[in-house]
Amino acid sequence: MRFGDNTVLERLDVDVPPGSFVTLLGPSGCGKSTLLKILGGILEPTSGEVRIGDLTAKQAVARKDIGLVLQRPALVPWKTARENVAMLRVLAKKGKANDGAADEALELVGLAHAADRYPHQLSGGMAQRVSIARALAMDPSILLMDEPFGALDAITRDAMNETLARIWAATGKTIVFVTHSIPEAVFLSDTVTVMGVRPGRIVDRVAIDLPRPRVADIVDTPTFVQYSTRLREQLAVPQEATV
Repeated sequence: MRFGDNTVLERLDVDVPPGSFVTLLGPSGCGKSTLLKILGGILEPTSGEVRIGDLTAKQAVARKDIGLVLQRPALVPWKTARENVAMLRVLAKKGKANDGAADEALELVGLAHAADRYPHQLSGGMAQRVSIARALAMDPSILLMDEPFGALDAITRDAMNETLARIWAATGKTIVFVTHSIPEAVFLSDTVTVMGVRPGRIVDRVAIDLPRPRVADIVDTPTFVQYSTRLREQLAVPQEATV
């Protein structure tokens, strides 16, 4: 992928099996978000292609088969949580505001009790859960998440990781997740794809063989620590030395 004379991404080969949880882990500037936008059909690659089954990324987006969750929830302030979740379904003509899908999605993220609250009445973690519910209400088969918990405090972030792991197990969605956090990547993922910079590329793929469901105290187990150490060491390798 090039922007003018600048090569942002090169030699990328990413395989995401249906129903899997794949994390893109790497330092700032390695192209994680750019790759996610390519997968989501927002950016067109300058070479190569993205295939989602038999479809291109843009065809999958047109079929509303890809959901996107960004770093900040971007909720409409004058709409309730329920109305924010229902909004995309109405705009996409996939349902009506009162068809029940919004309430089901809010129930899934644990916010049924807050359906009638406005964004200013929600904590940061609750607002981000509304954002996740909004994407889930579209019932996409693929969920792309660009550092959705990066702005949260550590305690809320840990709780959101457990919530997301539960949602993934309950829905069977394919999730591609971007993060800078090594513990977050190990906790959530089936596979961690490690990216390097100058230019952005894949330097390692680590399959995470930890039992599910995963709970908070798994971070203290020897196996979790071993995975974290491997990823940390890989990220510490000078970029010119990686292949």
